[in-house]
Amino acid sequence: MNKIVFLDLDGTLWTFEQIPDSALLAIAQARKNGHKILTNTGRSRCEVPQALWDLKLDGYCFSAGSEIYLESNRILYEPLGAELVKQIQTVIEEIGIGYSLEGSDMTFTNSVDREQMKAFAQTNRVGSCFLDFPDVSTIQEKDYDQIMKISLRAENEEDLDYVLSRIPDCVEFTRFRGFGGELTLKKYNKATAIQFLEQYFNNEYESMAFGDSDNDLPMLKYASISVAMGNGTDSVKEISSYITDPIDENGIYNAFKHFELI
Repeated sequence: MNKIVFLDLDGTLWTFEQIPDSALLAIAQARKNGHKILTNTGRSRCEVPQALWDLKLDGYCFSAGSEIYLESNRILYEPLGAELVKQIQTVIEEIGIGYSLEGSDMTFTNSVDREQMKAFAQTNRVGSCFLDFPDVSTIQEKDYDQIMKISLRAENEEDLDYVLSRIPDCVEFTRFRGFGGELTLKKYNKATAIQFLEQYFNNEYESMAFGDSDNDLPMLKYASISVAMGNGTDSVKEISSYITDPIDENGIYNAFKHFELI
């Protein structure tokens, strides 16, 4: 049975947006053999470089499963909604923590968030892309309609708890990096993206997911076959069907070879 493969981006498909040659070779060979290859990322659409689209993969899942493309055609799109975004934004601004409104077309950040991301970018170039986005003060009414998720970067547990205690039940918080995390619609995640596409293709493909960090847990638990990168967290490795080599040691290629996709 051919596979439909879902690849996380940071730490799985690429490092600092650089994809190993072995991974590109594996993807090309697997697609030639009839398997479908898609990305499945928490990043919003506007936060990925054009180079990812230039790969012309079979599909792209963005914003934790709330925006999905097959090739260049969007087949699922569910932003948070302007009213909900404004409600959460009001709570965040009461205590002045760092945050970003991450949209499909454009992301907006506040000054606190940019200062934090400057520090993060010193050791992780992924953070540098947030430095180029406009300030939240420039957001226009129409921009609220395309916001897919909200990232928080609090300085302490108390500030984070304050926000989380005041968000609606339809929103879920996924934690990362200390007191940071992201708010997304509860009904969507990386696992629902897989489920949606399994049904879209009438279950003609066996699902396979690759990940390295805790926000990949939902899709790794859901997929028929789950692969943890060798550079992944212990929690990811504990629940995965197979542990491959680290990303910079041909991890994707070796796993494709192990499962006979190539």
